[in-house]
Amino acid sequence: MRITRHRLLLAGAATIASAVALTSCSSAGAGAPAEDGAISGDILFYDTSGGTVWEGLDATLFGDFTDDTGVTVTDDYNEAATKFFAAADAGQVPWSLVFLPTVNDAAKAADDGFLEKIDTSIVPVDKLVEGTYDEYGIEVGTFGMVLTWDDEAYPDVKPTEMADLWDLETFPGKRCFFNNPQYGWTLEAALLADGVAPDELYPLDVDRALAKLDEIKGDITWWTSGAQSIESFENGSCDIGILWANRAFVASSENGFPASITWNEAGYSNSVWSIPADAPNAAAAQELLAHVIENTEGQIAFGSKVPTPIPASVIGLEPSSFPAGVQQFLPIGDNVTDSIKQDVGYYSENIDAVLDQFNRWLGE
Repeated sequence: MRITRHRLLLAGAATIASAVALTSCSSAGAGAPAEDGAISGDILFYDTSGGTVWEGLDATLFGDFTDDTGVTVTDDYNEAATKFFAAADAGQVPWSLVFLPTVNDAAKAADDGFLEKIDTSIVPVDKLVEGTYDEYGIEVGTFGMVLTWDDEAYPDVKPTEMADLWDLETFPGKRCFFNNPQYGWTLEAALLADGVAPDELYPLDVDRALAKLDEIKGDITWWTSGAQSIESFENGSCDIGILWANRAFVASSENGFPASITWNEAGYSNSVWSIPADAPNAAAAQELLAHVIENTEGQIAFGSKVPTPIPASVIGLEPSSFPAGVQQFLPIGDNVTDSIKQDVGYYSENIDAVLDQFNRWLGE
């Protein structure tokens, strides 16, 4: 497949100022394969990530696709999958590619009949690592929750596991944790530190996890957003904690903060790209998935700026394929050998009870 060029990401851009609100289904620009198999038109992209992720896609993987095919990709940012499910249920889907935030969302959409099968005669899923795709979608944008520290705070001995968060003597200082357990790996970290084996984490023993957190509760600084997480390190509010890997990368690459991480005992979860059933330009969306999988240069260009690889894992693509400054932050290959995939099904079924118990504990 011919890959023409990679446009530079916009330096320093952190968010999209406004989201494109495209909600009506129109045949204009929809596109369809011509008799010779060519594709045309536009792919309206239901995007639940936005920000630097969209900017990176537009500048690399999606931009390359447009260069090669003439098919444009238009962003429609939506905070969650709710709008997609409502439109699909009503049979009024204007999108040809959807970014579902969790594997569980994708499974539900498939079960509800809202997704089209991936055409493996077009999309080379055999180039993806087993377990990172199924017949209705490919996993993308691995979301890593990693042990992070100020490298200058611990010049001699470096943290290696979640139990080090409880070792106040060797690693003094405040600990940073996200105040939402599902996306912060807070409960899992506590259980791992208390001796629970990785393959026995779920279902979570929330009582045991909170009892372990009680041991360091007075030494925890809680962050409530990705931006605040790195600010807490940079302003000295904490020296060690659990951060999203891509935020640790931003602190290191853009802000010059000496952030180091380990993927040992880290948690990770993936999002999914899928093609909606009855998508107005499904043929082009199938070709886009194929192009992205084939575009190794584009994957490296995207991952070098946004270390949440798309696709989630391609056979043969290792951290060493990327520039040195991003390698430790990438949730692929050998980096995640000792990491743990979050059980999103568990959270889907238990999130209300977990949040209630966790929030009551926070207020004690």
